[in-house]
Amino acid sequence: MFRTPQEAAEALYAAIPHALSRAMLEDYGIEATIEQARQVTQEVLSLNLFWIRCALEAVLPPKPRELVLGELRERILSGWGSDLALDGLDAQRYFQESEERLRNYAQAMQEGASPVMIATEAAALLGADSAVQPEDRAKVVALITDLVPVDDLGELADQIRLSG
Repeated sequence: MFRTPQEAAEALYAAIPHALSRAMLEDYGIEATIEQARQVTQEVLSLNLFWIRCALEAVLPPKPRELVLGELRERILSGWGSDLALDGLDAQRYFQESEERLRNYAQAMQEGASPVMIATEAAALLGADSAVQPEDRAKVVALITDLVPVDDLGELADQIRLSG
């Protein structure tokens, strides 16, 4: 059970993948440059943030939810260059752009999209951004499905019992 926003943020951060290496992508049959691997890392991070937000919306009122999300953002920033291997990229710009992604995913979900359909949308975005080859979209969907623990994130959110 998590009693502080920091504890909750740490648990959620620990549950999501961090830097995606070229070797990990190759395990899925995806050839990528270092820069492309970083783009995929960012998209997987965005998807995880989306599902975390959904899970928190289901169990927490707005103010505590924002406290946890704020702590999670700080935790992501502290691991930006190390855990996520995104040094040299503008984290603030990422968070601004990810807000638009989160809105798009939320809209798709409101329209009835399943987690697999949202993963397919993310793979299409990565293809459109030239982060992956168009013919690798199915492989990217498999990668995303494996690396975005939707159910686990929901279970973690369910364990949040903020005190004070």
